Amino acid sequence: MRGRLRAAWAALEGDGPAVDARVWPRDLCAAFPGPRRLVEAWTGEGAAFARYATAHGPLFLKYVPLTWHDPRACARLERETAYLRDLAPLAPVLHAPFLHAAARAPHAHLLTRDLTDTTTGWGAFSSDPEREAGLRDVVRLLARLHAFWAGPDGHGHPALTGAWAWRPGDVIGRAQRMAARPQDYGVAAPVIADIAAALPELLAAPQPVTLVHGDIHAGQVLWPLGGGPPVLIDYGQTHPSVPGEDLAHLLAVRLDAAERENLGPALREVYREERARHGVPVSGRALAAEERAGLALNVLTTVRQARRTRGSGVQQALDQVLEVWAEGSPRNTR
Repeated sequence: MRGRLRAAWAALEGDGPAVDARVWPRDLCAAFPGPRRLVEAWTGEGAAFARYATAHGPLFLKYVPLTWHDPRACARLERETAYLRDLAPLAPVLHAPFLHAAARAPHAHLLTRDLTDTTTGWGAFSSDPEREAGLRDVVRLLARLHAFWAGPDGHGHPALTGAWAWRPGDVIGRAQRMAARPQDYGVAAPVIADIAAALPELLAAPQPVTLVHGDIHAGQVLWPLGGGPPVLIDYGQTHPSVPGEDLAHLLAVRLDAAERENLGPALREVYREERARHGVPVSGRALAAEERAGLALNVLTTVRQARRTRGSGVQQALDQVLEVWAEGSPRNTR
């Protein structure tokens, strides 16, 4: 309780992040002075959100509420802040512009331009052809993101240093540590052992090093009203990796088996074409290898998430990704 009171007092004094949609800390008020009206506020799975009408235009606040003690939520917001502030302006992928941020663990906030009134989301698509076209937009966004951050030589953009540098040895080591504790992972333990053994070869195969979104699905994309390039949002799990991690997440975690069977081949082909258009071509056979490596990473991530969170949605995702891993590499060898 004392920690929460200190956080609330710090917010009022301007010495910390926003922790309530109705109360802005002093430094945030100073950065955006004048009247503001709270349009709506809600709490999501990993953060709370608020929209405002202000003299500075529509603003969107993402924050960790006062009553939460969730270091992971704080870390995601800090990562999203770092990406939007330092890297996103370099990339040819539209995003909600960064405006302000503050963090004091376990709380953080991020303020961006609110795009709600000028865009539409996945829920606006009412027919299968519209939804299929929307998914093609999603994979084109991924291809552009991956091609840009792969850099001119495919070994990673020069800006990817420090926390943004790819360290495959760390990924392999984490998988091996998981494999050494089969008692922690139940029915997934044999698959973890399989992946830990395969991962060095999967990651050593020729493939670009890039930044991946980390949680890609159709809900992470906004389409401007009246047309124009779509906008990619929610970068809290963005990290350096191999490009197949995003593609495998979209196809294996976010689509069900029927959707994957019906739409997967076309989506892979759209991704290949767009990546080639942006200077990082890939054959169908090489893409299948990239996707297999990315699927291995998704299995490990989903297993860890399922161990932390016992919800039915996470368990369903785990069952699905384990099933896809057992199926073997995708049939795309052109």
